[in-house]
Amino acid sequence: MGVKSSDFEFKNIKFVVIMSINNTLSSIELKVNKLVESYTELKKKNSELDSEKTQLFEKLNAKEIEISSLQEKIKLINISKTVDVSSDDIKNTRMKINSYVREIDKCIALLNS
Repeated sequence: MGVKSSDFEFKNIKFVVIMSINNTLSSIELKVNKLVESYTELKKKNSELDSEKTQLFEKLNAKEIEISSLQEKIKLINISKTVDVSSDDIKNTRMKINSYVREIDKCIALLNS
């Protein structure tokens, strides 16, 4: 029994198909490895971005609190500007205080004598 040409061709075709399948599998394996690598990198980047987002929200909240505080200060300043004390009021108040101090001094002098 000799080797038939059709057996040789079948084995040759079978070999070519197997090699083609191996090449395809190798190509798929490379692509899967690249996808896994890309996924890992993207997952890391996503984690970094989440962390950065959290920090930015914290800064934003701090700034909102600061803005609110400054707005309250502005309101107080505006209120204090509307309550304008005249120089006559200041003079009258000083005169009353001086008068009270003189009376207290007289009382102390009387107590000491």
